[in-house]
Amino acid sequence: MSKILFSDFDGTLFFKAGFHQEDIEAIQTFQEAGNKFALCTGRPLGGVLALMEGKIKPDYHVLCTGGLVLDKDYHVVYGQEIPFYLVKEVCQKYENETITGPHCLDKDYLYFAHVPSDAPSYIKQFDSIDEFKDRKIYSFSLIESKRAKEITDEINKYYPSLHAFQNVNAIDVVKKGCSKGQGILKLEELINDETAGIGDSYNDLEMFKVVDHSFTFKTSPKDIQQQTSFVVSSVKEAIEILKED
Repeated sequence: MSKILFSDFDGTLFFKAGFHQEDIEAIQTFQEAGNKFALCTGRPLGGVLALMEGKIKPDYHVLCTGGLVLDKDYHVVYGQEIPFYLVKEVCQKYENETITGPHCLDKDYLYFAHVPSDAPSYIKQFDSIDEFKDRKIYSFSLIESKRAKEITDEINKYYPSLHAFQNVNAIDVVKKGCSKGQGILKLEELINDETAGIGDSYNDLEMFKVVDHSFTFKTSPKDIQQQTSFVVSSVKEAIEILKED
């Protein structure tokens, strides 16, 4: 049976210094052998596409923490939109202590309320959240927060139709019922591959619950390591284990 590996992006596949070449080569070899590779990230398409160009071509994209699933040609397989009034209310509530960013199906750009002058060209600043009132929003992020855990808990307590996930110092918010795991389950309705997932943070736990083989890193928190099948040093090492299985 062919396999599909779902990979988190930040801190798993992509780092401050970029991608690891050995991971890129391992993914390409894995795909050439008839297996599939999929992203499973809190980022929207515009936050990964420019970075992966010429390096990695996923077969599927589980984006926006499971709020949006696309095939390799960026056609929507599954999507759950968040009502704009909720996006606006939460973003405005926390705009003085986080940097807010709504996530749409946009190939070219990742949007945030504040963008440093040295930011990559694919990150764009918006002036008002109202610019997105007529667009489909599949998730939104509150980044660079000193109260990430507290804000996550507050959103989950006071907004029952939303689900917030903490991702280190950021919060990813989706419609209730969405998660990386749910996005994978929706995709599994279309494919019959043996599944594996690799990630480094707490928003990956829902992914680990639904895949056949789960991987995290030796640098991940101990309580995350305890909930995975394997603890590895890289995506390449995870792929080597899958090839042996």
